[in-house]
Amino acid sequence: MGKGTREAKLQTIQRFAEFVQQKFGLERIENLKPGHVQAYADNLREQNISARTGANYMAYVRDLCQAIGKGGIVAKDNATYGFGGVPRQNPLNVNHDKIADIQLQLDEKAANGDRISMMMSASAVMRDAFGLRQEEALLTPAKVTVRDGKQYLQVLGAKGGRPRELEIRTQAQRSALARVAETAKVLSNANGRPIPPEYNLKDAMKAESKEWHRLGGTRAVKANMHAQRRLAEGATKTQINRELGHGNHRSLGSYAKS
Repeated sequence: MGKGTREAKLQTIQRFAEFVQQKFGLERIENLKPGHVQAYADNLREQNISARTGANYMAYVRDLCQAIGKGGIVAKDNATYGFGGVPRQNPLNVNHDKIADIQLQLDEKAANGDRISMMMSASAVMRDAFGLRQEEALLTPAKVTVRDGKQYLQVLGAKGGRPRELEIRTQAQRSALARVAETAKVLSNANGRPIPPEYNLKDAMKAESKEWHRLGGTRAVKANMHAQRRLAEGATKTQINRELGHGNHRSLGSYAKS
């Protein structure tokens, strides 16, 4: 585990301890109970963080509880806490520690008002919640259509230029839309997109790639931005090939090593 990841883990554990102490008045860590962990997870979801980041935070809490001999109070499945879709195993030799380190750095920079990090965090939340491509996550505003008692999101930036609709089914999706709306407002994007208005789509995608690489996300450490991040979310090679615009016959080797 790298130095940055160790520090992120310690900070997360400290925030967890402070949350439990302030909310429940808990003084001794050995008195932790499942309800304390659940309340912390609920609090994380209210902050509109991505499923991947939430899963990382819960993994650190799980490690803490195991270290004090109370591993049984934390569910083994992240989906129990509303952070599903992010496997704990390493499906294709992905550097999860590095990815977690980078995502935590982005979330912290976003919280401090960094505009590129705000864009990246918001678009990551949309990709996690709706399974969107990078272009779609950046171009789609948080506009909801109600029809026959159901809510739908019109996704922009789809291949072929034709918008598509996705039904909004989960709280994670609603939280993602709230995050996008908030980000667009802070960035003063009149179109409701999580992109600084001085950027077009091409500039935004380049900025995301450049920042991810600057923070250490490279193929050499098995954490390059697109393929390895999608692998970390549990995507298959076929899904990634499709997102990159390739048929199943095209090799993924130039993007990620299996």
